[in-house]
Amino acid sequence: MRNLLQDLRYGLRVLARNPGFTAVAVVTLALGIGANTAIFSVLNASLLRPLPFSDPSRLIALGEGFPGMGYPKVGFSAPDFAIFVREQRSFSALGAFRDEHVDLSGQGEPERVTAARVAASLFPMLEAKQMLGRTFAPEEDAPGHNVAILSYELWQRRYGGEANVIGKTIELDRQPYAVIGVMPRDFQFPLVGPTENGSPAALWVPMAFTPAELQGWGGSYFNSVVGRLRPGVTLDQARSEAESLSRVIVAGYPGAIADFVRRGQLTILTEPFQEEVVGSIRPLLLVLMAAVAFVLLIACANVATLLLSRAATRQKEIAVRSALGATRIRLINQMLTESLLLSIGGGVLGFVLAFWGRDLILALVPASVPLPRQVPLNGSVLSFALAVSVLAAILFGLAPAFQASSSTIQRPLQEGGRQGTAGGSHRLQGFFVTVEFALALILLVGAGLLIRSFANLLETNPGFRPDHVLTLNIPLPRPAYPRAAQIEEFYKQLVERISNLPGVQAAGVSSDLPLSASEMVSMIVEGGDGENKTPQAICQSWVLADYLQTMGIPLLRGRTLGPEDRLETQPVAIVSQSFARKFWPRQDAIGKRIRWGVRDPWETIVGVVGDVNQGPFTSPLAPHVYRPYSQLPAAFLENDPFGDWHAMNLALRTQADPASLTSAVLAQVHSLDPDLAVANIRTMTQVISSSVAGAQFNTILVGAFAGLALFLAAIGVYGVLAFAVARRAHEIGIRMALGAKRADVLRLVVRQGLRLTLIGVAIGVVVALALTRFLASLLYGVKPTDPLTFVLVSVALTVTAVLACYIPARRATMVDPMVALRCE
Repeated sequence: MRNLLQDLRYGLRVLARNPGFTAVAVVTLALGIGANTAIFSVLNASLLRPLPFSDPSRLIALGEGFPGMGYPKVGFSAPDFAIFVREQRSFSALGAFRDEHVDLSGQGEPERVTAARVAASLFPMLEAKQMLGRTFAPEEDAPGHNVAILSYELWQRRYGGEANVIGKTIELDRQPYAVIGVMPRDFQFPLVGPTENGSPAALWVPMAFTPAELQGWGGSYFNSVVGRLRPGVTLDQARSEAESLSRVIVAGYPGAIADFVRRGQLTILTEPFQEEVVGSIRPLLLVLMAAVAFVLLIACANVATLLLSRAATRQKEIAVRSALGATRIRLINQMLTESLLLSIGGGVLGFVLAFWGRDLILALVPASVPLPRQVPLNGSVLSFALAVSVLAAILFGLAPAFQASSSTIQRPLQEGGRQGTAGGSHRLQGFFVTVEFALALILLVGAGLLIRSFANLLETNPGFRPDHVLTLNIPLPRPAYPRAAQIEEFYKQLVERISNLPGVQAAGVSSDLPLSASEMVSMIVEGGDGENKTPQAICQSWVLADYLQTMGIPLLRGRTLGPEDRLETQPVAIVSQSFARKFWPRQDAIGKRIRWGVRDPWETIVGVVGDVNQGPFTSPLAPHVYRPYSQLPAAFLENDPFGDWHAMNLALRTQADPASLTSAVLAQVHSLDPDLAVANIRTMTQVISSSVAGAQFNTILVGAFAGLALFLAAIGVYGVLAFAVARRAHEIGIRMALGAKRADVLRLVVRQGLRLTLIGVAIGVVVALALTRFLASLLYGVKPTDPLTFVLVSVALTVTAVLACYIPARRATMVDPMVALRCE
């Protein structure tokens, strides 16, 4: 301990005597440690921190899948879930839940909120305790019990945090519901992350499956399910039981539907609930963590070169300490203590920078990326920062310490004013610079691939014209619009009124919008592959009025849908070009027929339109069919198992800025029904921006870290060459005295830096070829081994290195031969 305290005091004095060196080293380390700490804080809050429920490792997410029909994973249907609950023995509790959107009224302006339907068993299974009131009783998980539990945020925002809210009546879709509880501030469910049912709810109502839902065989696979494993039951045992129960479920289907489901190869999927929540963001966070780890390694290599340069100037001091009896271990301890002091200083400053970096990252996170919006810098993050600081001290301090302590005593003590060449130190410095450029190239290649991928996204033709288009989602509460004629009449009147507004060129209604289609159906194609045998999975939209023209979706052949396509006329449909090519590759699709199932009427194809991206740009184009909303059977429209037909999307094309017509459009909506809550008011340009926001976020972050790595690598080669020029001033003076020209000296110094750079680039290319495959899930339209990216990055890195070499090389040409010789 006495030696340690002595080393600490001496180290502090040494660092204080060299404030410039200390500041550069601490700031360099702070950049690397701060970036790592900021990203780790997000990773810890997203991936590592257990779910905020009791014993989360026992929670299992369940779902169904139809791999034989192209649906590897879907939710549970109500009848399938009922059979599974009755027959299973692996879970002590099971709870289904589903996000729905409802109009909330009864106090203040109506608004559209997310209301999660949850089983009464869910809250007890999660051991979630209410803050006020109570949770659902088992008998309330049945139709006819209109009770609701509020989230803390909704309770505060809409009801002022009043304790007497318990027992009050609110209206959901114009139906009265009694408030029975309020959940705590930190309770959130569903959790952000899953593709389906991943929107945190503003309030909760009982799942209460209706008789129609429990008899909905072969449809409505929209319910998410979470269960808690019984004590002693493993996940593998639960999976084995689920596999056997899938056959039991298929056996319970009615005859014709059972054949349909059997061909789809119904399976039941089980995975840890934690994986269900974080699986979609794990690749991105691991890539970012690897990127900042590379930045830290480059920072450590940079500081190691500084320490090597400084050790070369301390040879006499080290020799004197050795002559006075200091052992090599004692010298190494002293050097590592100084490194630890630098690292702790960098860690403290880096932790401060992590606050700013975390806030900047969270500010950049788009709504489409399921990352938490609040990330604490808690004890775990502080421990990580401390561990990284100690690791950094070892990484950058060990080699210089061994190098400095290995110096012989005689030579430094016998030399005069000029320092030795310290060849071993030069080789180590060259090694570190080579490592820096190899790591920088890996990061730059990753950033280059993401930039090219993002550019491809921006250049992708979405299949429609997004300019001057305004969209709104206009849901109709079922109790207020129970009859099909009411629903159709509302949307027809709305389109007519909107079309007559000044500045509106066209208007239409659709059950979904480009880039966000949700309705996938199975269809039988007449004369196509597998007619009446294998239903084909396609994307479906129900449209009204001039929707296709409003969106600018080109008509390639045939005609559009019009007012003549009514329920009492021949059923018709329009298909996309990819649909026509898939099922009739060498035929004209016009006049061909399709239908939903074996008992449904045939629909005649009357038109073919261009392909439209109905999902994210990164997803493959799906065959698409457009059907006239006015031909939707009344019974289907009134039952509406998916909820889409009561919540149609209005689209209008304008002559000027579409956002300027928002007020006029809302006025027309409320002139038809003043109590309607309109949602998702956006221009299609905003929709496209939102769809590429995730890729933009990835590109910005990885690009920023790659830029930082390039800067540090350039500083590293500059520092090594500047030190080499200073130590070789005598040699350069002799060369110039013997006739060497300035161009010769310039080439000499640049060649030294360029050699290190090219070795680093060669190593980096080999490693990058092996590592960039982990970026495949984040790329679009570019391969992980894209040769153009590798070539451009290698050239850019080399040019940067040459520029970094030029300044010390230019300084070397300014050496005065007479001054250098006079020193001898």
